[in-house]
Amino acid sequence: MTLQQIARALGGEVCNNAVHRSLPIPSDDVIRWLIDQGVSDDAMTSPWPLKEARVKFVGPHAFDFDADGDADATRAIVFRAEDRSECSDLIAWSASKGRIASWHGNTFCLGDLDDCFNPGSWALGGGLFVHENPLAWLQAKRDGITIVRPDLTYAMLRHVPRLVFADAAYGRQVRQWLAPPKPSVEILVEVPERAAA
Repeated sequence: MTLQQIARALGGEVCNNAVHRSLPIPSDDVIRWLIDQGVSDDAMTSPWPLKEARVKFVGPHAFDFDADGDADATRAIVFRAEDRSECSDLIAWSASKGRIASWHGNTFCLGDLDDCFNPGSWALGGGLFVHENPLAWLQAKRDGITIVRPDLTYAMLRHVPRLVFADAAYGRQVRQWLAPPKPSVEILVEVPERAAA
């Protein structure tokens, strides 16, 4: 059964978990590269293991699994996207292409989405760690988040009192993403016709 058939047969979290479980662990060369980058064994395996797949990035926010051997496909590390520790989507990251996207195309971040709303993430003077890419997130032992959809940053992070960055330039980039969007709604005022005198 292909991943697409599993997706059609199952729905929601069950589908995401089943697909994630069905994927192979990363190849030896990817594991060696992660170790060389300072990623610990625990960060690669706990609470769920990293997986690997050939994927095609579709548009700016989504990916699909490569079932046909497409020439545009690339190897990617596949993560679970989570909300309150429940699998809500899958995220693919290709370090060689510098691309990150979610399977369903609507996931805001890698890391638990609840961290963006849970005051425990920034309580007692702390802050929510925002990592520039999945490698930095893994190096930090999965603490904090990595933004997958910059266009959702204002909606998801505008209420967080403190964000923490390892890189000042990336912090400035996220500050730009936090700028309120310009309203696109058209306001119309209906003026009733005056009754003829």
